[in-house]
Amino acid sequence: MSKNTKTPRPLLSIGIIFKNEIRCLERCMKSLAPLREAIPCELVMADTGSDDGSREVAEEYADILIDFPWVGDFAAARNAVMDRCSGRWYLTVDADEWLDEDFSELVGFLRDNKQSKIGACTVVVRNYTDTKLAENYSDFLAGRLLNMATGLRYIGAIHESWHLGGQKIQVLRKTVFHHDGYVETGNDKIKKKKKRNVDLLRKNLEENPDDLRSLLQYIESGGKEPDYLERLRHAADLTEKKAEGWGYYGPPVFRHAVLAAFSNSMPELEDWTKRAKEWFPDSFFTLIDVNAAAFLDAVSKSNFALSIEYGEEYLTAIANFECGRGNQAGTMASTLSMVSAYYQRRISILLAGVYLREKKAERPLELLEGIDAAKLDQLQTVNLVEALVEFPGLVALEKYVPFVIRFWDEICASISEDSDPADKELAKQRKSAFLKRAEAVFVSDFIEKETEREDFFRHAYTVFLPLLGKCELGTAAAILESDSAEEIASYLRQIEDWNLLPESALSHALETGVPFPLPDKPLTLEEMDALAIRLSANRDGLFKMALETDGKSYPTMQGLSWARALTLAAVQVYNWKDGEKGVELARAFTALQKELLRRTYTEEMLREENVCQLPSMLRFSWYCICAFEALDAGDPAGYVRRLREGLSGMPAMKEMVEFLAERSKEVQELVTPPELLELAAQVRMMLAAYPANDPAVAALKQSGAYQKVAYLLDTGGIQ
Repeated sequence: MSKNTKTPRPLLSIGIIFKNEIRCLERCMKSLAPLREAIPCELVMADTGSDDGSREVAEEYADILIDFPWVGDFAAARNAVMDRCSGRWYLTVDADEWLDEDFSELVGFLRDNKQSKIGACTVVVRNYTDTKLAENYSDFLAGRLLNMATGLRYIGAIHESWHLGGQKIQVLRKTVFHHDGYVETGNDKIKKKKKRNVDLLRKNLEENPDDLRSLLQYIESGGKEPDYLERLRHAADLTEKKAEGWGYYGPPVFRHAVLAAFSNSMPELEDWTKRAKEWFPDSFFTLIDVNAAAFLDAVSKSNFALSIEYGEEYLTAIANFECGRGNQAGTMASTLSMVSAYYQRRISILLAGVYLREKKAERPLELLEGIDAAKLDQLQTVNLVEALVEFPGLVALEKYVPFVIRFWDEICASISEDSDPADKELAKQRKSAFLKRAEAVFVSDFIEKETEREDFFRHAYTVFLPLLGKCELGTAAAILESDSAEEIASYLRQIEDWNLLPESALSHALETGVPFPLPDKPLTLEEMDALAIRLSANRDGLFKMALETDGKSYPTMQGLSWARALTLAAVQVYNWKDGEKGVELARAFTALQKELLRRTYTEEMLREENVCQLPSMLRFSWYCICAFEALDAGDPAGYVRRLREGLSGMPAMKEMVEFLAERSKEVQELVTPPELLELAAQVRMMLAAYPANDPAVAALKQSGAYQKVAYLLDTGGIQ
């Protein structure tokens, strides 16, 4: 006689509904495999209409696989799965999720004999917002594990859930399901998914426009819908009127209101922040999200007292949330938006900067101690630099040196040939952001204004002194702190990229008498031209150096080329409309170009019939040389003609030519008697009185008076 045997009842039933999830379904299945090995499980799945191969994947893993035609109702599909489950506990999972490798907390709970008194459990659903799947995310305590003995069913056509009122709920804070279903925001499938959700929610609201649950879900799904702000304000009003569910849905509603007000500069920001903190002071939606938005707003308005208050409340709440303290179950209504490591870093860095501006030194060091600069993005890197440059006037050198060195090393950590391309690109952007923001404290005007502050102690650029030998900013800081030409020359020899050396450091080096370019560190013409243009940030200094080149001899081509670069940069940035020393500058430029042409080209090449073969700037220079030779020979008409000929091939120098040919009284008075200048003015007045085609104009141009001053009148033809 055979003995009847029964298949033992599984401890856990895992339920999944899916449709066309070929991208991620197998990833989900594989992540659940270790759990299924650790706990007696069954996997029940429902296909709601796949045609992309998802069903074939499900067949390999499911214990029970059913078809459930989509009827526009998520609760109906979930309940159909639950109806086929026989486990003591039911765990619902989405196909675009995967279980974290550490699920020991979940296993421990299921094996606990006392867990039968619990009605449901929440787990953490971590929603990622970018493809890195690491730093940018929001956490949601979702009711995902149900004691089947409760008999509860799903409700809600969209964002379905169990009504857990009266049930004893346990928070599984260390059990994490990762979710990337909305990462690729440009994906057509995701757009369709969002539209489906919004359409279902809009239908719910048409039937019940005052349903706070549906309003909250619409706010979370319909951020780009034209009626988004209208629905948001309505939800806030209903919360204020204490509509049904206001205590449960009100905290995330006001969190969304505050975030929207901050992002859109809405006038309600202050009022909504105040109400959230008064009505829901213990909710993590207030303690984390509202405080984060209020902090960022206060920082943007330089309200440092409020910044410190909100920032410290935020960081305390984060610590409590991550340790499981406080009202954890209170976050089941929605996702916490500002809980990720990204926002924790950003707020810690900004808060450190606020403390430093408030002249409080110790707390910033604590806040920055835990920052890993290798994980920063461009914005956070800028914020970090803005905090660092406050150190010199407040923090002892020996205290901040380790921070500066560590941050620089971490920022550059991913820049290597074998790095992941995405990491390498991010590291390059991060390094660029660091250098660009740091360079602002090396600007000459900034350095000068620093000394005017009552609390001035040490220049901000000195924070980068620890980076001497590591990057050009460290070298620049060392140069600015030295008055020894020999020492500065040794620093300049360490420069690898001249484009990264701040203008103020090079200017200071030149002022101390360093021979430049260094004999043992030659530069290309392109490098010299770029450096000279950068010196134009201090125009007075550049013009002084350019004018000092006139009359000097240059035994080496490097020296001559550098002098030429200085004068070329000077004429390119000079204000020719109001220039007082334009002729002097033009002569210095021309003299150097003449010497450069003489040393570089043969006499035959510099004949007029061959100069068309010269590069455009050198060709223009040749005509300027000819123009000044004509002027010095007492031929003003030839002078003007040569300038116009040079301009034909170099239109960018129009203002310089116009000044030299027409607007410079200094030039005209050198060769033109005052009586001729007066006659020219009278002729201009007569010409202006008649149309150009008037016979009187033609007659005037044939007169002897016109011929005497024609060279003074014809410069209007320079184009």
